[in-house]
Amino acid sequence: MSGDEQAPEWDGEELTDRELAARLCAECSARRACLELELRTAGLDTLGVWGGLSEEDRRALYPVWLARRGRRGGPSS
Repeated sequence: MSGDEQAPEWDGEELTDRELAARLCAECSARRACLELELRTAGLDTLGVWGGLSEEDRRALYPVWLARRGRRGGPSS
């Protein structure tokens, strides 16, 4: 790290992907848009932390998200 950079508060803690996602994205104003982008582009092939959710959480959410899009008359793919 250089200059003004500081280690995150959780540096050295053992965090699950879910905990890390929640901490990284908690105050982000783009959280919902970020999640929407990942669901639209990656679907079940999602990787990493997007929209404050872990890969496992997004994979579980994906079928629900698709069903809601279909009910609203949006594209289903």
